[in-house]
Amino acid sequence: MSDISRDMPRMGGCGCGGSGCGCSSGKQPRGVIRVADIGAARAKTDQAANRAEAARLAKMVVVHKEEVGDGPYARFTAEQKRRMREAPGNPASHRIVRIRRAVQIATFMLFVAFFLLTTATGENKYGVDKNFFMLLDFLNTLKNTIASHHLALYAVGPGLFILLLTLWGGRIFCGWICPLGTTIDIADRLLYRKGRIFYSKKRSETRRFRNYKYIYLLTGLGALAWGIDILAFGDPISLITRTFTFVIYPPTAFVWNAILNSADAPPLHIGSVIYRMGGNLDSLRFPMTHYYNGVAVMLIFVGLLALSGYQERFWCRNLCPYGGLLALISRISWLRHYIKMDGCIHCKKCELQSRMGSYENLDRNAKAAPQHSISECIQCFRCETICPTDVIQIQARIPASIKEKLRLAPAGDAPRPEPQTEIDLGKRRVVASLGAGILWGTLVKSSPSEYQGIMRRYNRNEKAMRPPGALEESAFVAACTRCAECMKVCPTNALQPATFEFGLEGLWTPMLIPSIGPCAEKCTSCGDVCPTGAIRPFTWQDKRYKIKMGLANVDKSTCVAWNGGRDCIVCAEVCPYSAVVFKDTFDDTLPKDPTLPIDHKDPITGKEDNRGRTKRVPTVDERLCTGCGLCEYHCPVLPTHSIVVYSFQEDRSYQPPKENWWDGFWRGDWDKRKDAGKDAQYAATAAELNKHIALQGPASTVSPGADYNPDPHPGQ
Repeated sequence: MSDISRDMPRMGGCGCGGSGCGCSSGKQPRGVIRVADIGAARAKTDQAANRAEAARLAKMVVVHKEEVGDGPYARFTAEQKRRMREAPGNPASHRIVRIRRAVQIATFMLFVAFFLLTTATGENKYGVDKNFFMLLDFLNTLKNTIASHHLALYAVGPGLFILLLTLWGGRIFCGWICPLGTTIDIADRLLYRKGRIFYSKKRSETRRFRNYKYIYLLTGLGALAWGIDILAFGDPISLITRTFTFVIYPPTAFVWNAILNSADAPPLHIGSVIYRMGGNLDSLRFPMTHYYNGVAVMLIFVGLLALSGYQERFWCRNLCPYGGLLALISRISWLRHYIKMDGCIHCKKCELQSRMGSYENLDRNAKAAPQHSISECIQCFRCETICPTDVIQIQARIPASIKEKLRLAPAGDAPRPEPQTEIDLGKRRVVASLGAGILWGTLVKSSPSEYQGIMRRYNRNEKAMRPPGALEESAFVAACTRCAECMKVCPTNALQPATFEFGLEGLWTPMLIPSIGPCAEKCTSCGDVCPTGAIRPFTWQDKRYKIKMGLANVDKSTCVAWNGGRDCIVCAEVCPYSAVVFKDTFDDTLPKDPTLPIDHKDPITGKEDNRGRTKRVPTVDERLCTGCGLCEYHCPVLPTHSIVVYSFQEDRSYQPPKENWWDGFWRGDWDKRKDAGKDAQYAATAAELNKHIALQGPASTVSPGADYNPDPHPGQ
């Protein structure tokens, strides 16, 4: 086309080509199209079409990268890529994940079952401790032994089991057993996964909060120097047990009992049917309880679950003190993660989807070497199941250093796990954390109420009493983990969490409130269930003859018998220890004849003849009173009872029953072994008290061998 003129005139245009016609002027004549313009327009159209097609193809490449063989998958065949998409990892890892989920569900259901069986009559059933999960938390045993100088011997066995399990498999307890961890996983699946109400497309994977659990642990250890336990508020088993007791159990019991009441009402009469079959519907009812501070405990638990909306298992990753202790121990564990880096395609799925953020530096362009933090890993096996090329292997191998020292493998040939990330707290943070704990303990112990002398062991509220079997006050506060097991097991709901009755260090520790419920005479459940020994095991003989929780006192200004001379013997009738005794006293403010005025005068002599008479009034024998609170609970005077138990003359010294270190696993003969020898131990004391009761006159019981009792009542 070189011979074709580049200027193509249209039909009817100028064809002279001369210069005089004006066709060759600077301005192109109207209606004339140049060949060069046609080529440029065609080129632009082709370029636009090519760009659109390229964008379409690029989009297909991005969407179906694996199919076309781009990026890290380029070296695999189509069949291999299909298998990696459909079944990543290896079949064994998927089976282990199913086993792990089954174990989590089973242990959680066992925890719930043990919780419901933690009652005054169910604690020692079947020989297994119903507080077994509390005993698995050896952080409680460790810190409370340090702070209180008292070792809960029967907690040693379960704690040792978890220690050995951690040395072998790392934080298996956190990922497989811990009921709080399972609760967080359940909440995560119900609330934060795709399609759920609080779903977030991408939760944070930051690792900047990872060391907070170590800071909390160090701060708690610093406070233990003063015997102050702040780790109890974040300890996972104590936290979930406390939450179940204060928040979940009361409404559950209310709803369940309402269902039973409805079933027993017409026309069903389920209770009658069960009775004819030899059962009792009432045995299926849950005790109705209520507790102080339930709202605060509920808010803490809700906040803990809400943190998972920001980061998966945020509590376990960053704040749990028991997790921090297990993380330190697991750094030398045997169950480790091995990655065949020559087969890794750097897809970063393990790093991005790790439940605890355990993998680092797996990007192709990462400057540092790939790392796996075994101290953070909870052995959930998720990483192995999502690895497309199955290069992650989780195995419990003999450490390479041991193999090489024993010459079981040539130097440098034994497989080594991926290097661990460092726990870099820094010297300043360590010192600051310990110092913060010591400072907190100093502030708490600097309270003026701490300086009231050794003679007054109860240094605050004189009505704030501890349960029977409690350690000496400072040791009790240090040993108590605020798990609320003792409050849950109390049959009368008398044990309640303290607020500030014992100061800051006594927050949520159990206190006995007789106006809510008395301490039942032969109940020993709180001592049996305490996992830390803050409440030592005791027998009903210990409580009757040695332990004193306080002393009852009669308020003469409000008592019906004292203030008015009316007959009232309720306190004496309910006292199982014969500690309330009635005595005669003369009162010149009472009329002899209630039908006449008190200043009535004899018509003959003119003298007053109706003033004063003898009245029978209650008094408390301090030698026999144990401070159980039965008299206060049953006193008919309201709103403030006329007989009130104070912590005066409380005595916590006694010889507790002998325990064994394996009792945490099996206590089938505990009731028999606990009571062995107690009758002989207190025989002399019992005889002396019986003689004392006989000499006191009217009492509420007939004592065996008593010589004198002018007003006996039928035996119990």
